[in-house]
Amino acid sequence: MASFERFDDMYDSRLKSKILRNLLSDNVPNEKQPLTNFLSLSKVVSTISTHKLLSESIDQKLQAKSKSAVDDWVERLLALISSDMPDKCWVGICLMGVTCQECSSDRFFSSYSVWFNSLLSLIKNPGSSRIVRVASCTSISDLLTRLSRFSNTKKDAVSHAAKVILPIIKLLDEESSEALWEGILHLLSTIVILFPAAVHSNYDKVEAAIASKIFSAKTSPNMLKKFAHFLALLPKANKGDASSWSLMMQKLLISINVHLNNFFQGLEEETIGKKAIQRLAPPGKDSPLPLGGQNGGLDDAAWNSEQLIVSRVSALMLCSSTMLTSSHKSKLNIPVRSLLSLVERVLAVNGSLPRSMSPFMTGIQQELVCAELPTLHSSALELLVATIKSIRSQLLPYAASVVSLISSYFRKCLLPELRIKLYSITKTLLKSMGVGMAMQLAQEVVRNASLDLDPTIVEESDAVSSKTLSLTKGALLQACSKKRKHSNNSVVEAENSAFEVGVPHNHSSSPISLKIAALEALETLLTIGGALGSDSWRERVDNLLMTTATNACEGRWANAETYHCLPNKSTTDLVEFQLAALRAFLASLVSPSRVRPAFLAEGLELFRTGKCQEEMKIAGFCAHALMSLEVVIHPRALPLDGLPSISSQFPESNSLASQRHNTPNLNKLNDIAHNGDDLCNRWQADVDVLPSNPEIQRTIDTTLHLQETKRMKLGNDLATVVSLSVQNHSDMVASENVQRADVPEKVTESTEESLGHGSDKDVMVSKEEEDLAVKDSLMEEATIGKKRESLGESDDDSIPSLKADDYLSSDSGIES
Repeated sequence: MASFERFDDMYDSRLKSKILRNLLSDNVPNEKQPLTNFLSLSKVVSTISTHKLLSESIDQKLQAKSKSAVDDWVERLLALISSDMPDKCWVGICLMGVTCQECSSDRFFSSYSVWFNSLLSLIKNPGSSRIVRVASCTSISDLLTRLSRFSNTKKDAVSHAAKVILPIIKLLDEESSEALWEGILHLLSTIVILFPAAVHSNYDKVEAAIASKIFSAKTSPNMLKKFAHFLALLPKANKGDASSWSLMMQKLLISINVHLNNFFQGLEEETIGKKAIQRLAPPGKDSPLPLGGQNGGLDDAAWNSEQLIVSRVSALMLCSSTMLTSSHKSKLNIPVRSLLSLVERVLAVNGSLPRSMSPFMTGIQQELVCAELPTLHSSALELLVATIKSIRSQLLPYAASVVSLISSYFRKCLLPELRIKLYSITKTLLKSMGVGMAMQLAQEVVRNASLDLDPTIVEESDAVSSKTLSLTKGALLQACSKKRKHSNNSVVEAENSAFEVGVPHNHSSSPISLKIAALEALETLLTIGGALGSDSWRERVDNLLMTTATNACEGRWANAETYHCLPNKSTTDLVEFQLAALRAFLASLVSPSRVRPAFLAEGLELFRTGKCQEEMKIAGFCAHALMSLEVVIHPRALPLDGLPSISSQFPESNSLASQRHNTPNLNKLNDIAHNGDDLCNRWQADVDVLPSNPEIQRTIDTTLHLQETKRMKLGNDLATVVSLSVQNHSDMVASENVQRADVPEKVTESTEESLGHGSDKDVMVSKEEEDLAVKDSLMEEATIGKKRESLGESDDDSIPSLKADDYLSSDSGIES
């Protein structure tokens, strides 16, 4: 009957026990059944996490079935953990870690001690395989993470975590498997973060074990980074105060300088290294021992290997950077002077030999040192970034040294990777220290960014890209043609020649990543110090960003087919470059300046075009840019007293509308707004003087609408358009009145006789003739108005150009 049982839906609680039992019988092996498919474990873990199968039901009717299913699950896992077969034991350990995370609180609280002892016994057992030990470390980490959520088991949790320290340190010294090292570091990091008190009694042993791996020649660069990250966490396990942090930082700096003394032999004076180490010793006290003991890692046979020295120094600098950027509860005493001196010492060595040191170094030694210097310089720049981020505005006493260091290194740095880091340091400095730092670094940033964003190089690369595309298309068409019978070799040569054209062999173009870094630095400069930008560099930057954005986007917006045939190019790189160029160009347009943006029209056209592109990132940003530029296009002040809803809802509030009578400046703004309305009213009153002809009024409205639309498209203010229209109309009428007053009327004698002796009938005839002429002129103007209206109502977006004479053309007809 159970097979015919029906469920409400996929959320029915009765399903959980059914699904769990099916997984247990189909995908989890038992003592007699071998493991046939390791991939099925991922399905088991995913199903348990999705349906929460190990969370026992609260319903009294379903609680018994649910508890029984979970009991069977746990018993099967414990049986697998105690199995002698490594694969089954590994499956049980992995699923036990999932169980620690997903089971109910009551079951975990009652069973965690048994599970912990079972896993710890596998780590201590010398006969356990490596995969079993790695899985045991991971599962114990999951168990301790879940245990840290129970506040009433803190002491017991620290006791359990302390039992793990010595066994895993012993494994770290004995084993050489990087997978096992990684599992041990993961478990140690969990203990240091969640239960730092468990490491107090074995702190020195842990530090010595980690330092020995960093100084070992058998450690790979990837594992060096992981050991460095853990070493940065270790001061929290000592006492967690500022003194522990300072002691570790002091040991790191001493070890770095000791290694540099050996690496820089023959490249710098010996007194520089001695002064650096003496500076790290506290006054009146001896300097602490280097990291890892008195000799550190200086005794191994591979000490003279330049590559190993640089890898160690890079790992120690990474550890220092991580310590600087990590959060701490207590206030730290950061040795800024020692850090800056270390960075300056590393960046000062570029591989050139001083005259006094040239006899002490061979050419091979210089070659090996020069090969490793870029890595060392990169680590030093990362340390400088971490130092700036850690103290931010407190860097002010050392700002002059930092600016001098960056400026001098910018001039001699040629590698793109290092220049990218320099731009990153510049951005961090500008964001941390504000306008003052922008004034000091502006000229240097603009000069270097202009070199990396040379418009002539961009134009040349555009021409090369277009030529490459045409050549490649021609080669493909030639290959697909059936009329011409050419050999395959000619097609291959044509394709190869197209690819070779797209790759510049000389160093004429900067990498896209470097251009993006330069654009971001300019964007930050305009954001922080654009208002103080002098004419010496602001106009140059605006022109450079406009040219770069136009060349990056015009004619080849990023899409799936843009660079499918060019080598070393990807659509992602092009999208990122275009986004960086558009962001910088937008910053140039909206950044405060003494004059209106010079390239506002070009920016509007570019962003309108980008808004219609199929690349969603570019289209979304261009839409955002147009919204941001709306304030620049229409800088109008809305009337502050035209908010009836606010005044009605909050009659006693201290809003601006309620205080407008007490604020003289607001009254001045309102007077200006009302004056503009009066001008419009007077203009409309002058129009009302005309004869009541609907065609004439329609013509006037159409003309004004077209003129205002054109002005608004050019970015002019609406109030300015109205005021200019009123002024032009007033000047036109005034000039016509003056002209009529100054020019005397030439009256012939016959006319005088007719006027003096004519009858009343002649006078009436002349009046009728004048009325007929006026009527003809008005009909003529109405016809012109219909034509203009048809042009204005057409589907074409283009607006016909209107001259000044088109304003109130019917008025001139009446006056004539």
